[in-house]
Amino acid sequence: MAQLEAIYQYIDELDLGFDFNVLSVLDDDEATPAMLEGLKDKLGSTVSARLFCIANSVHFGKNSSGKITKFMAVVNHLGTGMTKSTAIFIALHSQASTEHMLRVLARCFATSKFSEMLAYKLALRDSDRITATLGALFIEIGQMMMLLYSKNKDVELSEDFIEQYYPAVNAKIVERFGLPEELLQIVSRPPFRFVKKDELALSAVVELAHGVVANSFAEHGKLVLQSSMPDLEGVLYSSTAGSLFAEQFQLIGLGAYLQVIPNELSAVEQALLEKHGQKQT
Repeated sequence: MAQLEAIYQYIDELDLGFDFNVLSVLDDDEATPAMLEGLKDKLGSTVSARLFCIANSVHFGKNSSGKITKFMAVVNHLGTGMTKSTAIFIALHSQASTEHMLRVLARCFATSKFSEMLAYKLALRDSDRITATLGALFIEIGQMMMLLYSKNKDVELSEDFIEQYYPAVNAKIVERFGLPEELLQIVSRPPFRFVKKDELALSAVVELAHGVVANSFAEHGKLVLQSSMPDLEGVLYSSTAGSLFAEQFQLIGLGAYLQVIPNELSAVEQALLEKHGQKQT
């Protein structure tokens, strides 16, 4: 189809704001510390600054033993796959110029975080958890690319056309940016699938997460969730699912698309706070 081919060509020529080839360093097992450190300047100030903020958050990847000041430490902390994927996501976010584009990106990010949490709760191995998290980050990215193409090329695309073909564009983006091939089984949006006797396929884990996100956005225009929240001194909780989501949405620049409704404290929790001189806020 000519229109789809034109979109693919647009993706091939897309300017991320930095030379995409610099990310190949992250795929090089023999990359030196100097080569990794050099990415900081090559990625540009916006992408690098957000990656540093994300790496310094205790909620992303492994907990940091101290403030991260070197880009090599960012890569070591987040992992090469997460660093590469997040850099691309941030670059695309910087090009989002409409509410529609931002909501697509927010749904992708929310699905990624839910998939990560769900994979953890299902006790999936680390490699599968990472695959689910990264695949979910690009679960609707084809829509974002089609909207960019439509706006920048002044070409009208119908909602039906976008809905029908964005999974194919998802796959094109994974291939274009050299992301892991195993992400294709997720971003192509296959039918809900079980493997072996009754295990959920990774694509099914992501679909469950995406369904929750899609329903919330359809009703509220953002992700709305309810969660306990940390108290000032961490008497009850120093970190919760709600605070994790809130911090991550802010760090990626999508805080406007999340609402966390605090759980009411139980009588026992309230008494414990009062014992430590705190009152429920």
